[in-house]
Amino acid sequence: MKYKQELSRQLALDYCCNVEDILDNKNHFNVYEQRDGRRRFEEQDDCVLKVIVVNEKLIFTGKKEIVNICKEKYETCSGVWFMDVARFRELDTILKPYGYQLKTAHPFFLPEKSENRRSDGQKSACQDALSGKENRAFEIKKYNHDEIQQFKGKEQFNEAFCFDENSPDMLAVSAISKGKIIGMAGASEDSTTFWQIGINTAKEEEGRGIASLLVKILKEDIEKLGKVPYYGTSMSNLVSQRVATNAGFKPAWVELLAERI
Repeated sequence: MKYKQELSRQLALDYCCNVEDILDNKNHFNVYEQRDGRRRFEEQDDCVLKVIVVNEKLIFTGKKEIVNICKEKYETCSGVWFMDVARFRELDTILKPYGYQLKTAHPFFLPEKSENRRSDGQKSACQDALSGKENRAFEIKKYNHDEIQQFKGKEQFNEAFCFDENSPDMLAVSAISKGKIIGMAGASEDSTTFWQIGINTAKEEEGRGIASLLVKILKEDIEKLGKVPYYGTSMSNLVSQRVATNAGFKPAWVELLAERI
């Protein structure tokens, strides 16, 4: 994995443990504390429970009493099949007496060491879109933090931008056709190191490789700044997962969050 060390350092900050705890083969259970440098995306002031599957094992952090219950139940549990619905029901049963429930489960992606190659010799949609500016029916435009503010309140860019002071939107890139934005990718500064990419594409433009192209361009721009680009999506959003893969990303970890009922 290209950013293995950076990921280990980031997750150690997020999950209140040591880097060694991320890299070993044991499950870990830690009381939550707000550490400087943590990712602030979807941050909760009273983090009751969040869990990651990384390196095929589990790391829990949250309120002491809930983490202790989870340790008793899951100390030797494998992470490989942990994100099944049956486990979600178990965790909801643990959380409910405290006034909480599960909120989201997201797979996250990091860039690969090298770009994917199609073994059959055919180009992907993203590669087609990248093959030459003269072949595109759209232009590419980039935006900085200040320029992004013009899109605040526009629902069509709800995945590209979050407009959250805890994780400010820093960079963006769009595809424009006939004066209309048909695709927009944005990057939020979730921590000082990790910048998350989100993407919106006009429904009628899906399947042209635009989303993967914009994500790839933004990934490269983030890396030029010395930051780590990462990409998160829903467990069931296979289209979004394919966008990540076509843009040169690879699954790296899965994250489970809880919320107050």
